[in-house]
Amino acid sequence: MKRRSGFTLIEVLIVIVVIAILAAIVVPRLLGAGREAREASLRAHLQEIRNAIGLFQAQCGDYPAALTDIMATSAPATGGNGVTINAADFRGPYLTTADGNLPKNPITGANVVGTDWTYTATSGAVKAKSGTAVDGTNYSNW
Repeated sequence: MKRRSGFTLIEVLIVIVVIAILAAIVVPRLLGAGREAREASLRAHLQEIRNAIGLFQAQCGDYPAALTDIMATSAPATGGNGVTINAADFRGPYLTTADGNLPKNPITGANVVGTDWTYTATSGAVKAKSGTAVDGTNYSNW
């Protein structure tokens, strides 16, 4: 009798099942890593913007009237609470980026105040307005 070399159908099916199980474990982790990286970038952007707002407030005596005031090269007339900003106290820009605009929200890919970022001029509070994190917390609570 002639002997055939190769794999049986059962052996091939077992290998396919093992590969499918491994893929089911690995693929979700790889997909989640990208989202976690964007969330880490979002946290870093929020911290940068908040630091710039804090520096503006410390030097000018009021919060910026508009979030874009932290990017300005000259002093705005008033702050978020109506305080007159003394041009001599203004040391801006307090935040600079390569394109001269606010940092993009890494989750949405845009930088529109009111859509991607929310800003309260009277308190200087800035938040991301874009959904829920991997850990279940809302980005607006960061």
